[in-house]
Amino acid sequence: MKIGEFAKMCGTKISVLRHYDKEKLLVPEHTDVFSGYRYYTSEQILIFHRITALKKAGFSLQDIREIISSDKSNEEINNLFSRKENELLVALENLKEAKLTMTRLDILFKNNKAIIKTTPDCNAKDLCTLAEAELKSQDYQRVSQYDIGNGEITCEVIKLGEEIDLPDLNLPFENDETVVGKWEIIGIYAVKADFYDNLFCVKNFYGGEQKYLYFLPEGQQYWAFSWTKGYLKTPDYSEYETEQIGNDLFMFVSLKEYEYTRGGKPCCLVLKKLDSKEYTVEEIAKKDDINKPFVNDERILGKWKAHSFLGYQGGKSEFTTEAEPIEALYFKEIEFFPDGNCRCVYEDEVFEGEDKVTWTKNYLLRKWNWSACEYEIRVADGKEYMIIEWKSGDYRFGGYDTNYYVFTR
Repeated sequence: MKIGEFAKMCGTKISVLRHYDKEKLLVPEHTDVFSGYRYYTSEQILIFHRITALKKAGFSLQDIREIISSDKSNEEINNLFSRKENELLVALENLKEAKLTMTRLDILFKNNKAIIKTTPDCNAKDLCTLAEAELKSQDYQRVSQYDIGNGEITCEVIKLGEEIDLPDLNLPFENDETVVGKWEIIGIYAVKADFYDNLFCVKNFYGGEQKYLYFLPEGQQYWAFSWTKGYLKTPDYSEYETEQIGNDLFMFVSLKEYEYTRGGKPCCLVLKKLDSKEYTVEEIAKKDDINKPFVNDERILGKWKAHSFLGYQGGKSEFTTEAEPIEALYFKEIEFFPDGNCRCVYEDEVFEGEDKVTWTKNYLLRKWNWSACEYEIRVADGKEYMIIEWKSGDYRFGGYDTNYYVFTR
């Protein structure tokens, strides 16, 4: 049948069928080479309705193309549906959270307690979840579990003050063989009891991708972490205790976070031990290919001075020529030499020499920390700028995206 008749049989428009043909979703059984007329078969009506159903379910055209492909196995198709189901479940949770955050919550603060009025038809857990953000927005820290009673929910709180500097500690190393190894980060809780109740967990400890902490032998430091018996240094010393729960060993760290520096109490970081292996810094670091052959790049030869810093959120898109130069930058200067050597000046040290740092076209190769930092040159308003990746410990150990330094000649 011609495309017009087929469109009527399917209850759709000719333009839709032409689009599906272009996207290789529903190709006509035959196209006349002289007239260009498209011809379909009645069997293709079922394919059209399958495409329509998949679109309603939220599948992209690419996904639909894969699902209706004749070379897909049942297992592969089921995997695509499972993936979509998971996406929709996440979307529903996000929708629920968004709706919850738009709810206005009235909290009464009295005698170091937060009091939330409830109604018989309310969901107490949802109100507690909403209260977590509300308390923080009003500069309070929750320091007890929520007590759900008749007509109200209460919890103990501390009103936070101005930030203060904590005293520097320098504790001597004392060994604790039970903590050496790899630990999974379960999350951060306002109070330890929340962990037992599996409630109100904040999982993004030092970056959304950070999943593990390592206790290296002899308290050796990596990234911002070291330890001694009874303390995790983060960089402040936070006390820890371990507890066997079933077959697993857990660690509870009294973490001195931002609230603590404002007169609050430590929160509770929970870790679960995965193994007792004696890891090394080199073993756990993220490593780039730093053995790239030398290729010259005349554009970068000479000395460059640090101008500004681009953070995680926008990356290179944050670059603007209107940014004021920043004087107190950690990475201060780079000088590139014609033979692939270079000299990097930091706040408290200088790196140079083939075993420390070299360069090749498009990359600064920081061999001392296994990072290949890509650069690019931009010319704006008659001035040359070099934008170069900054792969700190956040990138190498914490799963962060790289951020960037901007240099000028």
